[in-house]
Amino acid sequence: MAADVKQRSRTEKALDAYKESFSSTSGRVNKDKFNVKVTQYPSDLQTAPNLQHYILFNINVRGKSKFNEDNRQFEVKRNPSSANLSPDQLASPVIRGTTYVAAGAAAGVAVTSLVSNAGAAFGKTGATAKVVSKVAGAAVGVGVGATMAASDILKKDTTYRISDAIALYVDGPPSVKYSMNYANKELGTLLGVLSGSVFDGQGAISAGAEVGAALGASLAKLPGAFGAADVGSALSVSSGTSLNPFKETVFESVDFRSFAFKYKFFPKNKKESDDVYNIINTFKFHMHPEMSEGKLFFIYPSEFNISYYFGSEENGYFHKFATCVLENMEVNYGGEQFSSFRDGSPTEINMSLTFRELEILTKNMVREGY
Repeated sequence: MAADVKQRSRTEKALDAYKESFSSTSGRVNKDKFNVKVTQYPSDLQTAPNLQHYILFNINVRGKSKFNEDNRQFEVKRNPSSANLSPDQLASPVIRGTTYVAAGAAAGVAVTSLVSNAGAAFGKTGATAKVVSKVAGAAVGVGVGATMAASDILKKDTTYRISDAIALYVDGPPSVKYSMNYANKELGTLLGVLSGSVFDGQGAISAGAEVGAALGASLAKLPGAFGAADVGSALSVSSGTSLNPFKETVFESVDFRSFAFKYKFFPKNKKESDDVYNIINTFKFHMHPEMSEGKLFFIYPSEFNISYYFGSEENGYFHKFATCVLENMEVNYGGEQFSSFRDGSPTEINMSLTFRELEILTKNMVREGY
């Protein structure tokens, strides 16, 4: 217990120091405090009058990754107000146990089929092949389940903030899109009747005759009943009425937000050219997955936490970003006409980035500024 408190204290101090590392009395990004290394473009970001606004890209690497082990700062948790299941919930004993059982059963079925087919091919009797295949399938199924439970690669993953960060100028007016998904559903006349939706002026259910007529018309609309013609349509035309389908708009889901950034780099010197090169490579590196040691699994790419800044402080006038992944990246070396410096580095580079959030927003997150 004491060790946990001590570790938590160290983590909290590291987190506070990390947050303070982006501020100094001069307002410049401080790259030395707490060993935070911020690569920025342009080099006069924050100091030039028209470059007070900028975007900070923090990077979170996977705990299973073999990279960036020497500059991890602290564990990054998902926002508890999001509608997603947390990694801890996804790694609950019930879910993981179900996963192991399902995988073991699938492996057992596969081996059952394989051994059964092999037995038939070598001329074994159907009964013998069936018994052998079931025994082998069950054994492999149990073995796969036990192996999955013991495997480190399938255990719950964590993400860690690293000390590498990128600061870029605001490429255009900040914008955000919120999108919900609704669908039109027909509840049907029968449900309308049963729910008491048919009322007279005093709020009492309408005369039984009208309800009976509605039910009769509904039954008449059954397609091709007893080989009859479209009786429902005939009734509708002759009476000048049509059944109320009781349509309702049903809420279904929340869309994940996505954000696009476009940058034009015009390096003024060797230092800025190298910084742009490092920025591009950092984004490119962290957006890709890595392979497990046996090359049977992909380890997820890194995640990004994005923030708007003004001077040395986070800008609370703009929306916050939930944890994101870099979904698309495009780099063009050169503008309308390619040219380079004497060392071969391009005089102009264009980069576009598209990020997608990993968390589903709720009212609680909106109140927090997302």
